[in-house]
Amino acid sequence: MNSSQRWQGPGGPFRLEWGRNRTGMGDVANRADMRLHEAVIPPLVLTGVVEIGQREGLSTVSWFAGTGLDPNLLVTSPELKVSYQQAATILRRAVRAMPDRPLGMQVGMRDVLLTFGMLGMAMRSCVTTADAMAVGLELHQASGSLVDLEAELFDHEVALRLRERAPEPRLIAFLCEEVLCSTVVFLRTMLGAGWSPTRIELSYTAPKYAHDYRRFFHCPVWFGADANRLVFPVADLDRPFPTPNDPIRAVAIDACRRLLDIDSTRPDVVMAVESLLDHNLRHPMTMAEIAQRLHITERTLRRQLASAGERFHSLRDRVRARRATYLLHESTLTIEAIAREVGFGDARGFRRAYIRWTGHPPRKERD
Repeated sequence: MNSSQRWQGPGGPFRLEWGRNRTGMGDVANRADMRLHEAVIPPLVLTGVVEIGQREGLSTVSWFAGTGLDPNLLVTSPELKVSYQQAATILRRAVRAMPDRPLGMQVGMRDVLLTFGMLGMAMRSCVTTADAMAVGLELHQASGSLVDLEAELFDHEVALRLRERAPEPRLIAFLCEEVLCSTVVFLRTMLGAGWSPTRIELSYTAPKYAHDYRRFFHCPVWFGADANRLVFPVADLDRPFPTPNDPIRAVAIDACRRLLDIDSTRPDVVMAVESLLDHNLRHPMTMAEIAQRLHITERTLRRQLASAGERFHSLRDRVRARRATYLLHESTLTIEAIAREVGFGDARGFRRAYIRWTGHPPRKERD
């Protein structure tokens, strides 16, 4: 038997080492590992938890208190991303509000496109399990994942290993359930409803609902293990998928990479403020109103923005300037109409502001 084997992934050859060596988690995960306060995570997992809480009649808005995140943006702002710290705070409150239940399983067992988003489309378009695993390892954060993933090979078995991004003893069961269940749902969709792992290894003690694990996974589940793993036969890596499509795969992978353009990310509070300003351009919000929507005090908001090297008025001007420039170039609106769209009462005030923002007047009024 060779000491290693290679498959082709989106970022080049995908290599699994036999024994206890591991694949890398990909450039995206490595760069983001310690950026717990940067808004880099699509809120797919948060959305699922909030939907469950709302169905239970719970006051989910309270879960967002002090996070600097408006819960309404989860559904109204498709470009929204959150930080690890924001997501973990909200999830801890959700788990506390719905104790002793397989909440992570409920989120992970949803439809593949709900749990994986664009990443799911990329993986479904792969040729084999190995190809999909390579895509998932490189781009797993595009699914809103709050853990990092590695692959390990042990003789005739391959393991997907879950690593916490930060210690979260109150969340570890939820985080593992969500990733493991969504992965199994995906593989059953691709390989057949009868597919199951060889075993599940979990580092934490068995929860009260441990029987739900065995009922869903249809395999042995080991608690108190040395790591969190989903183990399956290495032969499954070469199994073909029913929906390979290179053009769709390429487009979806490109979309995931653009979504995870971490070099252009901003601190979570900056992202949240910009999103609220952008959604209320016609009726500009004050700093006090923004703070109220983010469930923090105005003083706290000012301090957080200062720590991020930002000022509220500068942020507001930047959002207005960006939208105004887009409308000037891409729309047929008049200067007067654009002024109203970005919160000005008349074109004169807008022209003065635009010159201040950009150094030149808005060009130009339609004849």
